[in-house]
Amino acid sequence: MTVSRYLSAGLLAAVLLTLSNWSAPLRAQEKIQIASLDRDAAGQAVQLDAYLFKPAPSAGAGPYPAVVFLHGCGGLLTHSGHLLSRETDWAERLSAQGYLVLAVDSFTSRGQASECAVGGAVNPQQVRPRDAYGALRYLQARPDVIATRVALMGWSHGGGSVLYAIGPNSPAQQGLPAGAPAPADFRTAIAFYPGWCNRQAQSADWHSAIPLLILMGASDVWTRAQPCSEWVDTLNAHGVPVQIHLYADAYHDFDFPALPVRAHPEFANRRTGVVPITGTNPAARDDAIERVTAYLAQYLKP
Repeated sequence: MTVSRYLSAGLLAAVLLTLSNWSAPLRAQEKIQIASLDRDAAGQAVQLDAYLFKPAPSAGAGPYPAVVFLHGCGGLLTHSGHLLSRETDWAERLSAQGYLVLAVDSFTSRGQASECAVGGAVNPQQVRPRDAYGALRYLQARPDVIATRVALMGWSHGGGSVLYAIGPNSPAQQGLPAGAPAPADFRTAIAFYPGWCNRQAQSADWHSAIPLLILMGASDVWTRAQPCSEWVDTLNAHGVPVQIHLYADAYHDFDFPALPVRAHPEFANRRTGVVPITGTNPAARDDAIERVTAYLAQYLKP
């Protein structure tokens, strides 16, 4: 069943008017290092590469709301060492709207290759949620970030990591001194075609106080929409603040800019034989841009 829970018509109309006049200026990102809440064999914080996109000068001096990105199973970088066009496009788009964006590279600093064929050590259950909260704490320490207005946004492997990060076993309190007040949590979260989005992986009693938006392709065979939608229906019945929207005829990676639709036999499921299909769906991509813009404005804009 396709589930759609729409934002207010007035807010969405305002967003559409803004987007109709919008074009993304090319701004260089800054490569930095941040500390994960994850620890290495010596007990030290794992240092991660991350890429910072600051808002345009027209956004003023700040402080700004912010968004943390968690990449998919293939990593954040291309073979030539550039950021994927999906993350770059979203970061440029959101920074143009006045957000500070931090794209976290969970793989490169750990020497981890792609996890698309076989899962690796950088798992979505424990490791990547610690990366997410390390990024949150880094941003909250910056004077140009509004500490209470930070969102988490992930794709595929990173989308599944979002579910684990804000769920019942969240590392939000990890590493805090005894008796220390808890810092502000993520204000909201967005998961694109998340892995592990079903009752078996997350359990029917999954809960979170953080509002979550899930966007998926109805034709996605890599991260299937129906089990996720059924799980969300169960959560909604218990009052958990989760929205889901399914896009007809859309596959995995539907929001990638100009990605040809093709099958990936190299990532075929070893148990079921299902071959993933990825590629852009222009209509779904356009709607996702509008929907995410409105959703983030609802929760992050002062």
